[in-house]
Amino acid sequence: MAHQMLGAEETDTAIEALRIAEFAKFRPTYHLNEVKSVDVGSNQWRVLASVDIQDSEDVHFLSIMDKWTHAAETIIPPVKRTEIMELAKDAVPTHGDAELGIMASHTRRVLIPKRQGKDRPLEEDVVISRLDSDIYACFAPRANDPSEIPFYYQQAVAYAFGYLSPGDDHGLCQLVILVREPVAGSATATNKQRMVWQDLLKRLYKWTVTERFGYQKRVEHDVVVGYEQYVAKYQELKAKYALRWVEGWTEQTDPKKFVYEDIAIASWLICLWEQDVDSNGSDRPTFVDLGCGNGFLVYLLTSEGYAGYGIDQCSRKIWTQYDCEVDLRTQTLEPFNFVADVDWVIGNHADELAPWVPVIAARSSKPNARFVVIPCCPHELSGKNMPLKATAGQSKYHIYVKYICELSEQCGFEVEREYLRIPSTKNVAVLGRKRTDRDCRDAVETLAASGQHGFVARVPDAVKNELRLEKAKHRAFRPAGSQ
Repeated sequence: MAHQMLGAEETDTAIEALRIAEFAKFRPTYHLNEVKSVDVGSNQWRVLASVDIQDSEDVHFLSIMDKWTHAAETIIPPVKRTEIMELAKDAVPTHGDAELGIMASHTRRVLIPKRQGKDRPLEEDVVISRLDSDIYACFAPRANDPSEIPFYYQQAVAYAFGYLSPGDDHGLCQLVILVREPVAGSATATNKQRMVWQDLLKRLYKWTVTERFGYQKRVEHDVVVGYEQYVAKYQELKAKYALRWVEGWTEQTDPKKFVYEDIAIASWLICLWEQDVDSNGSDRPTFVDLGCGNGFLVYLLTSEGYAGYGIDQCSRKIWTQYDCEVDLRTQTLEPFNFVADVDWVIGNHADELAPWVPVIAARSSKPNARFVVIPCCPHELSGKNMPLKATAGQSKYHIYVKYICELSEQCGFEVEREYLRIPSTKNVAVLGRKRTDRDCRDAVETLAASGQHGFVARVPDAVKNELRLEKAKHRAFRPAGSQ
């Protein structure tokens, strides 16, 4: 079995190496600051960008267009989902702008925005056309007036992606982006618009290359919590909390990262906990957040009606900005002596406390205590940094996640994993909601004893800074020539 897995990892690694090599050949040509026109079919189009691509076939391009047609949310972030409307085979678009040759297929779809109270849905025609040996996929909004087009959609009568076969004047296949504008230059009037077209060309190139190699993502999102449930909760919490705290953030850290990341984690946790409430009819669960840092996750969960508290070695300035009912405690935790009296033990990038989270949950005074840990920097139970070495198909981070999963299994939990939709590369949530039938009490106590031996708590960053300042002062006032 191990040999089969290694073979799969080597295959994935080899394919990934080929993809990266092809990505390095990305040499785009942009016409964003000038108007370059070309006649395609019966209309004149503006060329926005093009790039050569080697060894790809039209089937790869068509596969990507099919994915983008049925899941616009993969390339238009403000779109929540895509609804395909059934059409007869002989149905035609509302206007001729969508046809760039002989029509091969026609789909009418509706883009459903995430902010449904603020943004309107948009109907759109998607037409695949063939012109000689070239293929075009045209996207044309069904709008009578430009004012009907929502903010998340490009200000265009229509835009198209093209796959152009090699010709007499060009020896390679090309990917192109074309647009028909209501006013000349309106599609690239702002920096944001220009960045969108650049990003689309890059994505089109990468996705087409990836399709050629047959690469399959091994990461699956939304396994534990459904996508639509999560997005709805995230939009709700973002509207309630994001702007206020991004503008009023008193820490030196980047508020756009930490505020939105914790809103995403809180949204996911609430959706997860609502599953238990709905299925078991139980009360809202209680929680403790170990190594809570700025405490914003505790604030969010408390504000949403969940009772719990956070623990960290040092308080933060932002703590004083929270409501008084937000329970944040300053404590240097000895995890081997800590008994959790809550339903859920949380470790969100908790450093040396991360491997202790399943152990603490297993030793909780609550018989059915559960846990979720989002690992970050690798630490052993002793609190020491864990030396890891990446292997074929496995990063150091994923080796550490595997270690956390193995610890959790030793503690008697059925382990689940979820790749969270957060702005962090350390985005795997390991959770234990159910216990196995094995009696693991002795194993848990053995783990706790092994970790207690030589355990060293992490020195808080504030203390480290004070020590650095003291050393700097000592060096500054040291007499010349002294050692």
